[in-house]
Amino acid sequence: MINIENSCCFTGYRPDKFDFPLEESNPQYRQFFTRLATGIADMINNGCTDFYCGMAQGFDIMAGEHVAIIKKLNKRIRLIGVVPYEGQEKGWSAEWQHRYRALLAECDEVVTLNTQYTKWVFQQRNEYMVDRSRYCLTYFDGKRGGTDNTVKYAVKHSRVVLNIYDTDPNEELISQFKCNAHLLPPEDSE
Repeated sequence: MINIENSCCFTGYRPDKFDFPLEESNPQYRQFFTRLATGIADMINNGCTDFYCGMAQGFDIMAGEHVAIIKKLNKRIRLIGVVPYEGQEKGWSAEWQHRYRALLAECDEVVTLNTQYTKWVFQQRNEYMVDRSRYCLTYFDGKRGGTDNTVKYAVKHSRVVLNIYDTDPNEELISQFKCNAHLLPPEDSE
């Protein structure tokens, strides 16, 4: 049986689904990154040692890169890359391919679920990560798609989902999470 208590997975958007450019000069990006860094720190402070990264462009890779930096300072932290299929990065830009390969090299473990693309590889990857995690850290503003499906799957399976989409890391401590992350699903959802 898998012990999920000290594990967290990431789910969030690809670069084109963010409402702002992923550039350090952009104030919205800097605010997002502060939320992400605070959320990961909160997970570690809450006992998480294993982080599952779906190795997708955007949120996944950015979160994984931050964990890779932290684990150099904290040897208890582990980064597990979950690749949906071999060669998933082949159609990406050179920058994202470079970041993907560099992050793979930083992973303590890499799990490749399929040898080739099929219609369900991304959902399979997302379920694999959620099934092995107590927590799911997300950046989710309600757009339909893979992040939405993963959040719903996590909620259905009684995982603690922390949404950093609309948080203020400078607010007072709410519950055990400093970033005042919103537990999902929102109260006004279906």
